[in-house]
This record gives sequence, C-alpha cells and structure tokens, in this order.
Amino acid sequence: MPSTPHLASSIDIHAHLIDQLNSVLRRPAAYGDLDTAIWFLMDHLLVAEQRDPGAWQEEQSRLTEVGAWYTDGVQGAFRKLLPRDAARDTHTASVYAEFAHRRGWLTADRLLSNSEYEAMRDALPGWCAVDRDWPDVTAEFGEPSVVIGGPNPRVSKALAYATATPGDPLLVLHLWNDYDSGLSQPALLAARVGGDLLPESFTFTPLGGAPDGPGGG
Repeated sequence: MPSTPHLASSIDIHAHLIDQLNSVLRRPAAYGDLDTAIWFLMDHLLVAEQRDPGAWQEEQSRLTEVGAWYTDGVQGAFRKLLPRDAARDTHTASVYAEFAHRRGWLTADRLLSNSEYEAMRDALPGWCAVDRDWPDVTAEFGEPSVVIGGPNPRVSKALAYATATPGDPLLVLHLWNDYDSGLSQPALLAARVGGDLLPESFTFTPLGGAPDGPGGG
C-alpha cells in the first residue's frame, strides 16, 4: 500500500491561503478571473477558520444594499464610477481588500496611526481639488498599506491606507494610467472612504470627474 503523505498543518495551510490572497489582491491582473480566485480563497479561509461560513455571501448582500454589487459584481459599480478606466480588476480588488482587512487577513506593508488616519481622511476632500499623481500621494500621505496593481507605473493602481483597527474603513486612492496615455506616473482619479461604492463616498479630482477624462461619464 502506498504510504500516507505527510500533510501540512492547519496553521501552515492557513498561512499559505493568507499569502495567496494577498498576492491576488496586489496583482489581480495576473490571476485570470479575479472574482473566482478571490471567492475560492476566501471560502477556504472561512472553512479553515471554522467561523462564519456564510460571511462572504452576507457581505455580497450588504454590498448590494449599499449600491456596490451589480449583476457583474463589484466591477459593475466601477464601470459606472470610472467608466473610461479599463483596469477594473485593480479597483475591484480594493473592495475585496476591505473585507480581508475586517477579517484580519490583509497583510499591510504599513499601518497608519489613528492620528495619521484621521488627518488623511480629513484632508482628502480638499487635497483632491487639484490633479495629483502617484508620487504626490506618497509625498503627502506616506507609503500605502497595500499597492494594488503592482509596481509598474504605466498601469492603474489602487492605493489602500489602513490602520491596525479592522473596523476603520480603508482609505483608497484610485489612480489611472495605460501605455497610451503618455503619462510617466499614474494620475489620481478619485479618493474614497471604504464601506460602500456610493458616489458620495468618492471625491473626484478634476481629471477623474471631467466628462472627457478617464473617470468621467
């Protein structure tokens, strides 16, 4: 009879799923169908943790109620809010990152202190009144907790800022670029306070709100 293989411990399996989830969140375009990849990883994590097995379904219902879930999922909301930016997986991943943060799954590169978080949240509406780019964001607010979209400056990004408190909504800055834009750095379209995708949760820059801009309708 073949010998029974040595299996990884539940702790090791859980850590592997966390690593995979954070990899998908950071590089969503590299994993094919983002919604499917995220769903499987979150489902496996909920099973491994033996708690709230229906938590993601409940989150989908909540997102539907707050206008963030369409027939094509979260991407449908961004199709309306940032209609000319084709990199919807990047922006969609920021919503999944919110759920991961609340569950304690998000691995942050940096966490904001409470005072940094409150100062940033208060500053964003006025700060977005003029057009900004990626270096402007980090110069003003420091390095983000998570860069969604990878390091390549020629593609769109979602920069998420988090505290150590799972209940604090992520502060997310949505930036656009593509290889035909002529821009050396991603340009800021909008900042938002996490929790829903209602238009009032967004503060658009002039570029993001312009009818002929990449975020404009």
